Amino acid sequence: MRLPSASSWPVLALALILLAACTTAPAHLPIMPTDVAAGVSEPILIATTRTPSADPDIRLTADRSALSFARADVWVPANRLAGEITYPSRQADPAHEFGLTGYQANIAPSDWSAMLDRHLSSMPLAERQVFVFVHGFNTPFSDGLYLNAQILNDFGVRTAAVHYAWPSAGQWPAYLYDRDSAQFARDGLVETLQRVSDSPAVSITILAHSMGSLVTMEALRQLSLEGRRDVLAKLDPVILASPDIDFDIFLNQLDALDPPPAHLAVLVSDRDRVLALSDSLRGGNRTRLGIGHQRDVLVERGIAVIDLTGLRDGTFLGHVDFATSETLMQLAASGALSQALNGEMGQSRESGVGALSDIAARIIYLPARALGER
Repeated sequence: MRLPSASSWPVLALALILLAACTTAPAHLPIMPTDVAAGVSEPILIATTRTPSADPDIRLTADRSALSFARADVWVPANRLAGEITYPSRQADPAHEFGLTGYQANIAPSDWSAMLDRHLSSMPLAERQVFVFVHGFNTPFSDGLYLNAQILNDFGVRTAAVHYAWPSAGQWPAYLYDRDSAQFARDGLVETLQRVSDSPAVSITILAHSMGSLVTMEALRQLSLEGRRDVLAKLDPVILASPDIDFDIFLNQLDALDPPPAHLAVLVSDRDRVLALSDSLRGGNRTRLGIGHQRDVLVERGIAVIDLTGLRDGTFLGHVDFATSETLMQLAASGALSQALNGEMGQSRESGVGALSDIAARIIYLPARALGER
């Protein structure tokens, strides 16, 4: 028997950690009374290519299916740390745990669109925006939905929210299943974005995580091939967080977009152990987009890069720091993050944001056009 080389032991150790951490059962989805608890219920419209389940603890399985629609009202308790998700126990406690305050399954497409239209029409014209979240690999439906609600709550997102739930198996050993599911889910996301674009929305923000970035880029490429410039023109910004995409494939996808997103940002980290393992499975050439080794090339291509490597409040695995970092939350709340992405970091300092602007200047790398250069 041939033993692994010494250089492969760190990869094997990480794989064992991931296997231990990523094969647990998905969180359950209880409907719970919240009248005596402090918190907020986040309304989220759901578009999914998962197969529905009759089990209310699961709602949607990992099996693949045609596009369908639902709605969830997700309870986010006030008594927790920012970035923290406390999954519900069997005796769910709304004072401390996430859960649901309502759920509607099998909504007709026209009714789902009408729900979105009514929500947007109740908002001032300039604020009629839609936030579309595309979860990553190894994500059961419940976990992705709770992560979406946590992001909405902790980052102060006050737009209409759409959750695209593609059929991830929710298990690390099923990585290849998820890769195939990501390809399968492309057309469902295309239809979802078309439906959202037909709403009164003035703009659509996409936040895609991990392998969800592959689903997203493939969907945008398909929209471009179909000549749906009207849909692509509404996408602003498109944010890829810890994207699990080969760099060369990403460039090919980007080159196919007409028009490309007006603002495209990639969140990277050289501390991302999940992407490091993904990269090692492909030869260890550091070509996963989310690792960030091609940062300068991305900036030259007009893409803003947010490098989370140096953040002190990152997680051990470093793969969900985009959602859990209190530093990023503070940057978003202060306006320093959006100002920096628009090339206005100097204005942030003058407006008193101070130290946060300095952090933004250290971690955000802007293309020349964003800095006003010609």
